[in-house]
Amino acid sequence: MPPGSYHRRIETLEWMQPQSEPAQQVSAGNRGPSAIMTSRFPKGRINDAVTSNEVLSKLRAVSKQKLMAGATFEELGRGTVIYHEETPAVRFSIVLRGEVKLVTYSTKGAALLIDIVLPNQLFGAVFHPHNPVYPCTAVAMKPTELLSFRRKDLMEDLENNPPLQKMLLADTCQKLCQAIQMRGLWLEEARVRIAQVLVRLHEKFGRVIPETRATLAELAGTSVETAIRITKRLARRGILATSRGQVEILSLAGLRDCAQGGGPAL
Repeated sequence: MPPGSYHRRIETLEWMQPQSEPAQQVSAGNRGPSAIMTSRFPKGRINDAVTSNEVLSKLRAVSKQKLMAGATFEELGRGTVIYHEETPAVRFSIVLRGEVKLVTYSTKGAALLIDIVLPNQLFGAVFHPHNPVYPCTAVAMKPTELLSFRRKDLMEDLENNPPLQKMLLADTCQKLCQAIQMRGLWLEEARVRIAQVLVRLHEKFGRVIPETRATLAELAGTSVETAIRITKRLARRGILATSRGQVEILSLAGLRDCAQGGGPAL
């Protein structure tokens, strides 16, 4: 599928739906064409996805069955918008394949990339009870497969499930700490922001980061040209190596030093 085209296929899972009730369909809510279809998604695959996720695995058996009964499978083309910022948060998702970026936009249309969601990670779960809306826009970065669940099924189990409460509290605290760190990041000069973003991506991907300089620029809140200039200078210093679509960290110590403002200007 060529870049810039949008495609979304949504399959409502019938294997656990009562025969007396029609399968529930989910509005696509994206910019491109979509096909909503009913199919028999493999029960084992959805069970494996739920069991392998550290949050969903904490659900009690009955709640897990209810969550799975309301699931949908989504196949998305690159650039497909999954949901928009400030729209009602009625569902959340787990990535099966591909990547999803969470992004917000300024009043002038400038994009700020908040996070990248990888396989087996959740996104879109909003837990406050008063008219919950999505805090950012979710977009497929490449061909992506998702399982989508009803938010209400997770919330119902949360009320009387201490292990789940503990897991979500820890996850929320971690994201809050990251948000505070990101807030302070915008006070730094571009070279420090780029270095800190690379350190964060190293924690997510490891030594080889399969992301473009355009993605680095979005995460660091700078231009693509600036991201290219800084990464080239880091490469000349032997801290990293760049190639099409990826960055390889050669000296994590050197990169951390740059992230703390050390070393010569870039």
